[in-house]
Amino acid sequence: MTVRLPKVFKDFSQPENAEIVKIAIIGSPNVGKSTLVNELVRSAVSIASIRAHTTRERIRAVMTHKNKQIVFYDTPGVVSGKNVSRMNRELVTASWKALDDADHLMVVLDGHKLLDHTMVTETYLFDRLEKLENKISGTIVFNKMDLIKGREDELEKFEQKFNQQYSKFIKTVYTSAEAPMVGLKELRAHLFSLTQPGPWLYPARQKSDQADLTRVQDLIRAEIYELLKVPYGVKQKNVGWTELEDGVLRIDQDLIVERPGLKKIIVGSNGTVIRDLTLKARQLIGRALSRRIMLNLQ
Repeated sequence: MTVRLPKVFKDFSQPENAEIVKIAIIGSPNVGKSTLVNELVRSAVSIASIRAHTTRERIRAVMTHKNKQIVFYDTPGVVSGKNVSRMNRELVTASWKALDDADHLMVVLDGHKLLDHTMVTETYLFDRLEKLENKISGTIVFNKMDLIKGREDELEKFEQKFNQQYSKFIKTVYTSAEAPMVGLKELRAHLFSLTQPGPWLYPARQKSDQADLTRVQDLIRAEIYELLKVPYGVKQKNVGWTELEDGVLRIDQDLIVERPGLKKIIVGSNGTVIRDLTLKARQLIGRALSRRIMLNLQ
């Protein structure tokens, strides 16, 4: 049961002059929110995948430096009005619920998409922000700058437009969370400048409050999407969580698929695909939990 429940921290030492800020991160699907959070926190706390909506619920990630602590609410991609009926209600509302608890808003935008594609979801997002009754300060982040080299100036018109729609923006940062990385140092310094006096919510070394089992299942799911490029018709069932004598954690999971054809894709010729999937997921889980892992996927 302990590995299924979110972590709760009650008794831990607070630094002198502790400061904290809670930041809600919102944006369209696949703008790189989760990858950005992972790079800022320097840990795989949020599932990152090329598939939309792999972040299924609000995830708390934590970044601490000296006496300052930042708590991120990484949320699912914002769903525009025309797509709401297709999605789970909790998935649709999670982004906006995060604003109720936050002190600051970080809107992440795909700079490449803004220049070369439609803005249906972005228009919906800013229209909704404009109508908020309790507006909090915000930061605009134009992400994926590695894809638009030489066209940075073209984003200025979008910056002006968005600042007019939501008057509480205090800064704009241009970033790339993929190599070559850009703007992360500037963004990290800016976010730490927003902290205010108050007690920390998490110990200094803590990176997330997610349950261990949730993190494990998310990391496996991310690898399923990344490696196999299959639809969402794969369910996971945890069937074993065993502490071995030599300090190794053994994890056994069943992957349940909707049809025989999908099973053939996941298993691969002579089991090569599921072996690769297991190896990559085991490495991610080991880094996330900071321990040796034995992973069996069936």
